[in-house]
Amino acid sequence: MLGVAFGVSSIRTSVDELPAQAELTPSFPNLKIGAMLRHDTALLLHLPGSIYRYTGSGRERDRGFEGVIPSLQFWLLDRWWVMGGVGLTLDAPAFYDVKSKGEGKFHVGPSVTLGTGFEVFRAGRFVVDVQGRGHYGSASVPEGTRKGLAFNLLAGLNWYQGS
Repeated sequence: MLGVAFGVSSIRTSVDELPAQAELTPSFPNLKIGAMLRHDTALLLHLPGSIYRYTGSGRERDRGFEGVIPSLQFWLLDRWWVMGGVGLTLDAPAFYDVKSKGEGKFHVGPSVTLGTGFEVFRAGRFVVDVQGRGHYGSASVPEGTRKGLAFNLLAGLNWYQGS
């Protein structure tokens, strides 16, 4: 199974005692790679991603609130699935917005994700779905502990080998 999704994210980030920031931002890369364990269950490596505007030290720039999360996806009905997993949060530089070596630092911490989706179109091995997902995580950053909570609305394209 291979899936990619793009959409929008409502993300809230906070660092220790500093005021929280909330934004509506693009959501990508949102990748799923895995294998079907049964006809209704998949074991996945889920890579969620949301962009947020970082206003800490140095210049204002984009960073990614991302993850590497082993997950299970289960179809409750023929076209409706739920997914959940626990893994690592990545607080990472947006690849397109790194101007110096100091801006390229990654920070990691624990993460959890829950989501659901509905398959709206099928053509052979390809499926288009609409997804909703929540992603929470935290990571140690120079300013303290950054916590992030993102709610995503996504359109996905999936390929199932052998379906």
